Amino acid sequence: MSTREYNAFDKKNCWIFLLFSILIFLIYSNTFNTSWHFDDFQNILKDDNIHIKDLRVASLAKSIRLWENSKIFRPVSRLTFAVNWYFGREDVTGYHIVNTIIHLLTAWFLFLTVSLLLRTPAIRDKYHGSERFVAALTAVLWATNPIQTQAVTYIVQRMASLAAMFYILSLFFYLKGRMAGSSAKKYMFFVGCCACFLLGLGSKENVIVLPIALILLEATFFQDLGDAKTRKILFWTTAGGGVLTILIASLVFLDGNPLFFLKNYSNRFFTPLERLMTEPRILLLYLSQIFYPVPTRLSIEHDITLSTSLLNPWTTLPSVAFVLAIICLGLWKIRKMPALSFALLFFFLNHVVESTVLNLEPVFEHRNYLPSLFLFFPVAILIKRLLDHYYEKGRPMFYILVSFFILLIIGFGSGTYIRNMVWTTERSLWEDAAEKAPKMMRPVHNIGLTYERAGQFDAALRLYRQALTLKAHSNNHKALSYNNIAAISYYTGNYEKAEEFWNKACDIYPEFEGYEYRLALALTKQKKWEKASLHLEAVLAKRPNFPDFLRLKGIVLLNQNRPLEAVDSFGKWLRLYPDSPDALYHTGLAFGLMGEYQRAEFFLKRAHVLDFQNVSVLLSLIDIDLTAGDKEGVTFHVNELFSSASLHLIKSSLKEMIGDNVELPISKHRLIREIAGKLEEKSSEIVQLETFLNSRQR
Repeated sequence: MSTREYNAFDKKNCWIFLLFSILIFLIYSNTFNTSWHFDDFQNILKDDNIHIKDLRVASLAKSIRLWENSKIFRPVSRLTFAVNWYFGREDVTGYHIVNTIIHLLTAWFLFLTVSLLLRTPAIRDKYHGSERFVAALTAVLWATNPIQTQAVTYIVQRMASLAAMFYILSLFFYLKGRMAGSSAKKYMFFVGCCACFLLGLGSKENVIVLPIALILLEATFFQDLGDAKTRKILFWTTAGGGVLTILIASLVFLDGNPLFFLKNYSNRFFTPLERLMTEPRILLLYLSQIFYPVPTRLSIEHDITLSTSLLNPWTTLPSVAFVLAIICLGLWKIRKMPALSFALLFFFLNHVVESTVLNLEPVFEHRNYLPSLFLFFPVAILIKRLLDHYYEKGRPMFYILVSFFILLIIGFGSGTYIRNMVWTTERSLWEDAAEKAPKMMRPVHNIGLTYERAGQFDAALRLYRQALTLKAHSNNHKALSYNNIAAISYYTGNYEKAEEFWNKACDIYPEFEGYEYRLALALTKQKKWEKASLHLEAVLAKRPNFPDFLRLKGIVLLNQNRPLEAVDSFGKWLRLYPDSPDALYHTGLAFGLMGEYQRAEFFLKRAHVLDFQNVSVLLSLIDIDLTAGDKEGVTFHVNELFSSASLHLIKSSLKEMIGDNVELPISKHRLIREIAGKLEEKSSEIVQLETFLNSRQR
């Protein structure tokens, strides 16, 4: 079949796609009810911007922004999460189905791309007639490999798998354009290549190296590297592409600062140089996991000894030398063994972003999802050669090899299925990690978190304290344990201990303003208004428009009898979220304290319209009417309260209001006196009605 005649959707290819679908959905069939994990909570469950209620453009546009601020962040990935949320909310099934479909499509596009690579000038004469087999085997070995589970089963790592899907699709379009017969088709496919590049960037930033990968592809499979002029052009093109990539990355992702990767390294327990020296050892670990992916070697946490010099640990220098040797081998064999060279160079190229000096965790298995795409390309070619050789020379050996390779695929698939069992619950995942990396603090901390979510606070506290004695790679990990100890203390009413541990979290990780905000919460519960105000001013200096910070600052100002400044704080909040019932409610309270009762009622009534089930708003309206001496208003709002809310809800709201340590400008006892009679009357009516109903039933 000639290049021009290649049809991605011919009958045989459609059967291969069906086979891929059955195989991939079978080995990931036990993941569809797998729980949320780790960063899923912060990036999906706690991100209000993703929690869309409709599919209007405004809602979708909001979803592509970080929940913390207005920055656009990985918009394509976030958009898919938002649509998942719209259709299924917290139900994990839809998210896992989408992740599995993305994995299937990536495997399919890998098959199509390898099919085209085998028709390029560099190798088309060597493998004619073997294209479909080699491409299918490449894709199957990659897709069934257990190391991919972290990118597929871990919901939030859709960012990595979606980026890889657009990346391989971009390569496919480039090849189609490069081989197209007409200018119109070339233009169409190259536009598709660029579009997929942008979609990939919108999924995850590591796609930024795609232009260099295209140069590598062009040099390996299309250009005559025996020609000195061609080599010179490719060298300068690669150099220019590299510089351009760095410039684009620094402008788009690094806030215009090429040294942005050094930011927050003060929080790490390793330096950029130490990370750079450690990564060759990790890259070799990745390669060993890819080619020997037994589930016992896979984990969400690895205990990696940092390389403090080329001789400490002793494996550092040999690892650096070995990685450089592999890269040199790839460059040396680029003409004679293009498939092998491309696979090796592609692997290391696509680890440049996450496996060099960028301020990230040293090791995560999902980072191999994209770089490993072509690693099984030369393996599949070797398998095909062996099978062809023994088919002609010795049939028994041929059947032994066929059986072995079938068992290899079954082994990969079984390994994936078994590894996915570990992901079933948050506790099972982190207990597995704690067993494999017993000296690391994060697994122990996260097991504690599962106990905390289950309300088993004593067990959680014990594990958090144990975690603080273990090994971490950043101050943030230790600060998290202090934070969670403080949070449990806060929710169990021990505000002094909460203050103590949030102070510790702030001391070791001052860059994160969230801890200082929570410290202010503990201080407000103890009515330490001045201290709380100082901490809130500090966090608002960093994040002046964050709603929670503005809300608490306003409450503190109300309790300092500074209602005018409170109105200003609540007003900023209201300008950001004009339809927020909570912002309207607090603004109304502030105006009420200033004696501006009409304006107070205006905001409180708007809050009531938007959240008519909020009893606190009606109670505040009654309090405003009492303060203003508006008897008709009191009667009207008391009647509205009892007609719109159950007695149980009214009583529980009053109890909550009385028990709340954070004082709001509401005369609680006066309110209770005003509605006590009505409560007694309604309770008596209910008792009489129940007695009547019971008598009728008898």
